[in-house]
Amino acid sequence: MTECIPQLRLCFHPELPVVVEFDAPEISSDGGALLLRQVDEQLGLSAGFSACLSETREGQRVQHSRHEQSRQRIFQIALGYEDCNDADRLRHDPLLKTVCDRTAQDRQGLSSQPTLSRFENAQDGAVLRRLVCFFEERYVQALSADTQQIILDIDSTDDETHGAQQLSFFSGFYRHHMYHPLMIFDGESGQLVSALLRPGKAHASRGAAGVLRRVIRLIKQRFPQVQIAVRGDSGFCTPHLLETLEQLNVELGDVEYLFGLAKNPALLKKAAPAMSLAEELFRRQGEKSQCFSSFSYAAQSWPHPRFVVAKAEHSALGANPRFVLSSLQGFPPDLLYRAYCERGQCENLIKDLKNALQADRLSCSSFQANFFRLLLHTAAYRLLHTLRQQVAAHSGGLGRAQFDTLRLRLLKVAAWVTQSARRILVRLPKAFPGAEMFCRLSLELQRPAAPT
Repeated sequence: MTECIPQLRLCFHPELPVVVEFDAPEISSDGGALLLRQVDEQLGLSAGFSACLSETREGQRVQHSRHEQSRQRIFQIALGYEDCNDADRLRHDPLLKTVCDRTAQDRQGLSSQPTLSRFENAQDGAVLRRLVCFFEERYVQALSADTQQIILDIDSTDDETHGAQQLSFFSGFYRHHMYHPLMIFDGESGQLVSALLRPGKAHASRGAAGVLRRVIRLIKQRFPQVQIAVRGDSGFCTPHLLETLEQLNVELGDVEYLFGLAKNPALLKKAAPAMSLAEELFRRQGEKSQCFSSFSYAAQSWPHPRFVVAKAEHSALGANPRFVLSSLQGFPPDLLYRAYCERGQCENLIKDLKNALQADRLSCSSFQANFFRLLLHTAAYRLLHTLRQQVAAHSGGLGRAQFDTLRLRLLKVAAWVTQSARRILVRLPKAFPGAEMFCRLSLELQRPAAPT
């Protein structure tokens, strides 16, 4: 049965009634999809993504290619439509059809919600492994040829689950049922290097050694002399991960780490002189004071002593000691501690992924389908991150904005789409504030597609 949206009659205008109808078939609310398609062409993202997927459908019955479905789903997420349900209307959006290589007047349209749900549930573990490796390899390939230093920030986050989702477990720390994704970001550029979905009861460091080993080897194959530093909170300061990074340093060279270290009586005893000095400075000056020290420390589970930096802080709230474990030596302890604290930007990057792109909307029943969804959101992150880097050359403020702000200012623009025998014409509003930047970006993005 045809779904009908009622006509609205608004009476706020002093002279004439305002009538609202939802029947403009040639209008799209997402003119910025044109920029997303150009970024996709530059990166070869959807083409490489779809090349990793399995295809078991009978060829003569296939109406939507895996490449088209990948584009549709990734573009929808980037534009703020994270639910498959949105596809039931968007599949007939003239601009979305255009950027997915269908004509604006194509009556069939793109994939519906049930078709996209089957698409997500059709991928197996082998596909997921290929996709994870695809993202990691593309990250390394995209690094500048003069790269000399790389910082890898590793972190985990909670993804609350609802219902009987496979491998969803209750976390005593987060106090809800959840999945526990693992993320690795480039600490300088903010690029999302890799993402793994893990069961809800997984330890923060589960899988970290394997993915870091793989990424660091890829980097060193292209840049043998590059310096790599891995940063993470105390959840990643495990004997296995420390030994993995130290072995990679012996094998490849210039692989360092900075990890938070949970305090214990032995560490507090070693930091006591600095804490006493910080307390004395606070009482003398009446304001928060900090002192830094460093020392050698060996936990019982470690095969040898390691270098620890201590921040001794005292304020009106009392003592606040903090510890960082580092393989870097020969630097002032306060410099190493502040270098570790810069990993806090990773929290903002995860916020972009979860809040602006709704990457925590993993509502499928099977774990593999939810893992695949996470990777679709990873691809959308790559698109918007690259677009933001392009914008930064023209607008420093918008080039540092969160994804939802970037989407609102640049992508959410009405577009009138018409098709003739010769062309597809897209008309954007004359009053569009971002028209000049949109035009500049589009011209810059007209480059040959990246190899896939």
